[in-house]
Order: sequence, then C-alpha cells, then structure tokens
Amino acid sequence: MLSKIKSLVVLFVGISLMSIGIALAKLAQLGTSPISSIPNVMSYITQLSIGNLTMIFMVLMIFLQMVILREVNLPIILQIVPGLAFGGLIDVFVDVFTNLGLPALMGHYLEQLAFTLLGMVVLSLGVFFEVNSRSILMPGEGLVVALTLRTKKPFGKLKMYTDLTMVAVALVISLLYFQGLVGIREGTIIAALFTGRLVTLYSPLIPWVDRFTTK
Repeated sequence: MLSKIKSLVVLFVGISLMSIGIALAKLAQLGTSPISSIPNVMSYITQLSIGNLTMIFMVLMIFLQMVILREVNLPIILQIVPGLAFGGLIDVFVDVFTNLGLPALMGHYLEQLAFTLLGMVVLSLGVFFEVNSRSILMPGEGLVVALTLRTKKPFGKLKMYTDLTMVAVALVISLLYFQGLVGIREGTIIAALFTGRLVTLYSPLIPWVDRFTTK
C-alpha cells in the first residue's frame, strides 16, 4: 500500500513538472510540446484556456482508447485523474508565472527562446518521473499503448507517429484559421526532437526512484 502511495507521489511530481514546462512554453509563445500543440493553438481561437482545452483533449484520448481496444476497463478510466490534473495545473502555473511577471522577461526573441528551452528541460524531467512512477498512465501514453496492442507495432514508432499527427493537426488548424503559425512554432519542433533525448539524461535517477517507491 505504501509503495502505491509513493508511486502516486512520484506521478504527481512528474505531472507538476510537466505542467510547469508547458506553462513556461505557453508564455514564451514559441510553441509547446506535441501533446499540447492542439490545445495551445485552440486556446488562441476559443475563449477557453490551454488548461481547460488540455482536459478536453485528455478525455478525447481516453475515449479513443476505448474505441481502439473496443473495451472499457478501470486502467483506462483512471487515466482521467492525471489527465485532468495535468490540464488544471497548466492553468495554475500559467497564472502563477503571469502574476510573478515572467511575461515581462520575455520581451525579446532570445528571451522567449531561453524560456522555451527551460520549459523543455523541466517538461522532460516531468516526463521522466511520470514514466518511472509505474503508476497510472497519462492519456497520451495510454493512447499509444492502445495502438500498440491493436497494431502490434513498436511503441516507440507509434509514439513518434502520434506526436507527428498531433503537430500536423495543430499546424493545419493554425494555417486554416490564422493563415500563419500561431501557437505552433519552433518551440514545438524543439520539444519533439529533444524531449525524449533529455529524458534519457535523467536515467541515473532511476535507482533513486525505484528505492523511493519500493521501500
């Protein structure tokens, strides 16, 4: 029981760090990670916040898993908890950073780029904790797992395909609505290319996470 609670603590830390990373990238306005690219673009079109749109997107991915697997089970349903927490925390940190005056520090492109890169570093650390919590799957990973079970193709390859699909959809929405790039820019490409690689840099922490969750 205690180990499960510790795993949930690690998961919450991961979700919090991921939310901080997305919030920093959102405020820098150079694009966010692939998983947040569609909610980010839509936040410029609708009156909804990126966090609220992320919640909707998380629920959509849970529904897609049910359709793909043709079943409804508890592990899939439970994904709604970290999914909603993720969206809610993004809005919390956007508000916190805005009230702290961070947008005023992003007046020039190099400053925007620096905060985008910082966001990606924090995001990748969050992904590391989330994955190694061995707890409830996030809806994004759950969708890829569902596709893996259905198609029997490698997880890594399908993860790349789903990320590219999300970026492509966000790009099409931006081009159709704005006739330009809004909410999806070089930051999205940076996140797509380097987040996974940054996660591997944190691998020396795996033994510590394992000890924390098992003792």
